[in-house]
Amino acid sequence: MIAEILSVPFQVAARLRHDRALHPHGRDYRATLHLIGTMNTPLEAGDHEIAVRISKSVSTPGGLPDILGVAFRVPAAAGAVDLLFATTGTGPVTRHLLRVRRSFTVPYTTLLPYEVGGDLRVLGLLPAPGRRVPCDLAVLDAAIRTEPLTFELATASPAGRWRPWGTLRIHTPLPGGSPEAGAFDPQLNRLPGLRPAGPFQRFRRLSYARSRRGAGRPAPGRRAAARR
Repeated sequence: MIAEILSVPFQVAARLRHDRALHPHGRDYRATLHLIGTMNTPLEAGDHEIAVRISKSVSTPGGLPDILGVAFRVPAAAGAVDLLFATTGTGPVTRHLLRVRRSFTVPYTTLLPYEVGGDLRVLGLLPAPGRRVPCDLAVLDAAIRTEPLTFELATASPAGRWRPWGTLRIHTPLPGGSPEAGAFDPQLNRLPGLRPAGPFQRFRRLSYARSRRGAGRPAPGRRAAARR
């Protein structure tokens, strides 16, 4: 009951925007995700060629700070997994708190934990040091053409140390409306061994559904694994 009440504003916001409630505007890119192990998940080690969406949550204009997001879909033999990250801190507490940022080259986490190979883990994208890309979607394509954005994909227990799982290299802009990207939903595209976990999942599931309803979008079907 509480989750249903708290999810209502997502439907209202989407109806007012005529688009998804959060992260309505973003840019899509080709990227290479390199996994150094399986972590007892359905995902294979090695390179995965994927599409990545980078977005601003509130869609503040220009380079004004915002809560930023990174989303992508990873193919697997049994289907596909959508992973969504937002700007947070990296400490035991701050990795679970959203954080407004001025640059795209900052830490992102899944905020809420995932069940990863039977363990409860938070996933993170930790930026390569020494580069700052302002959070302006209008200049992001040019910045990525000049030099790909590179992140370490890492995992940690909810309060534990970060451990590397791979790298994400975002390298090629995609045209607007590219079928390679599209909508990402971690509630619909998940697999045993890699799926959202914890007590807030009902609220998250209802929020996604109400956002789609408010924007007048049909509920998407489960995505099949992309051929590599």
